[in-house]
Amino acid sequence: MNSPTNDYDQMLQESIAHFLANYQKGCTDFSVFGSIFFRLVHKMTDPPLEIAWFYSAVTFHSSVKSILEDPLKKSVVLAVKDLFQLLVSLSGPCNGLKRVALLAPVVYELYYLVFDCLKEGLCLKREIEGLVEGIVSYISLCCSNYSGDWQNGSGNLAGAFVDLTRVWTVDRVGEGCEYGDNLRVFFPLVSGEICNGVSVDCGVGYLAGVVMVEAFLLRLYLKFGSTGLREDLQKDMQNCAVQTMKGFQNPHFFDMLLKMLLEPSLPVTNLLNSRDEVLLREVMYDVAILVDYSFLKPEIWTRVPGDHFKNFALTWLLVADNAVQFIRDCCDHTRAIFYIDAFSKSGVPYQLIKWVTDQTSLEENIIRPNVSTPEALIRWLLALENRGIRVFDHNVSSLHAKAVICKSKIDHVISEARSDCRNPNGSVLFGIDKVDDDQEMVDWLYNAFVPADCMRRKRKEGGPDEGETRFKLAKFNYDEGSVGEMCLPRRDDTLNGGNEVRIQSMV
Repeated sequence: MNSPTNDYDQMLQESIAHFLANYQKGCTDFSVFGSIFFRLVHKMTDPPLEIAWFYSAVTFHSSVKSILEDPLKKSVVLAVKDLFQLLVSLSGPCNGLKRVALLAPVVYELYYLVFDCLKEGLCLKREIEGLVEGIVSYISLCCSNYSGDWQNGSGNLAGAFVDLTRVWTVDRVGEGCEYGDNLRVFFPLVSGEICNGVSVDCGVGYLAGVVMVEAFLLRLYLKFGSTGLREDLQKDMQNCAVQTMKGFQNPHFFDMLLKMLLEPSLPVTNLLNSRDEVLLREVMYDVAILVDYSFLKPEIWTRVPGDHFKNFALTWLLVADNAVQFIRDCCDHTRAIFYIDAFSKSGVPYQLIKWVTDQTSLEENIIRPNVSTPEALIRWLLALENRGIRVFDHNVSSLHAKAVICKSKIDHVISEARSDCRNPNGSVLFGIDKVDDDQEMVDWLYNAFVPADCMRRKRKEGGPDEGETRFKLAKFNYDEGSVGEMCLPRRDDTLNGGNEVRIQSMV
């Protein structure tokens, strides 16, 4: 991105100050700003992101101010759609990542529209979902046509970006709101750590990654609320998530998703109940661990200078370990085996081991681990740290600490999900009148939360019933701390003709 000239930068800063002052006074007519910046953006072959944002902001605020009395907010949906089309039209000469970064205000407005509709009991899901689908398709198109540097994109953000977020959030923050707090309002669907990375001199490519993450999570959230079976919802969300990941094909976006999976809570969970949060996290673990994406091949990462590949691999390692623990806590031991198998077959652990040995002078004294589980590889890396071989930098160490906190949070969320399934008198909703002990509760939760294509439990007493699953014994040569010898289920013939469960069937 070409930085604005000093004249344009000064003009933009003064216009922002005048706009905020007039808005606080209740002004609704911003036609003067609109006409000036209309001529400006159309005079430029590739207008700076900041110029395009201010012009679209004054245009959007003018339209929304005139329709605030609409109790059903349908006119607001149309205004957000017009904003999307306006930003698309302004980004014609831009490269792919800048086009995506320009959409940040659209996703921001959509999130709060969803939040307001949820709070007020309004049903605009079909209209909003259609717009989100269009945004996701547009982002995929932008990414498919982009062949530049995904890390730096089109340069860095200019100083006016700080004040521009205030222009968008003026309705939702106080006048003296700190920049960091304001930024978290503007990017509500990413973690605080990801949000803090957006700053002056931040690469446009990074901002594009933030927009992709928010669009991804918003699209998944809108899948909830359907009246179909729970397992059908999970399958639909898995397919949707994989499709979106492959469409975006951006390592920056995927790296952000991994870091957010190490957080105790996902940002979208304030829109979800505990049971839905469990399902969302499970779907995200599935698409992060079980799918082999072409844009994450090691040769792509190794072309990136610095320690980007190492840091990505360490993050993925911690997420894989979290995923295995999470899914075991959900009593889904079959899926845990899938995760471990996908991990051991992935090229990432081996590339990480190679990186570690290549960076040290002790290669001949290092015994390469049998990469069987994420936990085993983490222990090996920590053992190297104890020998003075630096593997984890400060940022990754912080992620490791968050992973521990996240595991504790996951236990709490699963416990809350169990509570959500109980009536005030202690009985369980959804068809169970009484739970005699905790194990019976776990058994019921397993059947309620885990889709039909996963392992089923045998009843504690009595003979086999119609839904009993036949098992085939499989041996795994896992390292210390692994699951050891486990049983892989064979599904009932009535479900899939007796085929064995495979990873591909889950996604």
